[in-house]
Amino acid sequence: MKNRRPFPALSAACAALALAWAALLSVPVFAGQSAVPGGEVRLLGPLKAGQPVKAVFDLKGYALPAGAYAAINVEFTARPEGARPDVRPGYPETVMTFAEPGTYRALILLNEISKGSCGGVTARPLLESTLDIEIAP
Repeated sequence: MKNRRPFPALSAACAALALAWAALLSVPVFAGQSAVPGGEVRLLGPLKAGQPVKAVFDLKGYALPAGAYAAINVEFTARPEGARPDVRPGYPETVMTFAEPGTYRALILLNEISKGSCGGVTARPLLESTLDIEIAP
């Protein structure tokens, strides 16, 4: 029986993974830039407390590839005191309901998520938008 040395192959595989991970982390994502040129999000519905408001994503014809899905994150960086807005993330529409009147600032992120053939997932930013929202009583 031949004495095999798995360590050099294992070390090379680990090094390749480390380099790939470093390359992935080094890709800059700039605030306000969209990976989909001209992509935007707009609000539909009454901007009144207690009423649902739709955030509608328009990716200018870009379609998610087969097997990929959209992940939406909504973070309120400024809002009035009181209850947090209720957010039901979805694509192509996310529904938000604001319990309190006032001024809100929402950071909305839309990412494309897909699984690789070797396990793990990849996330591609499609849209990043900051919206100032004035909710009436």
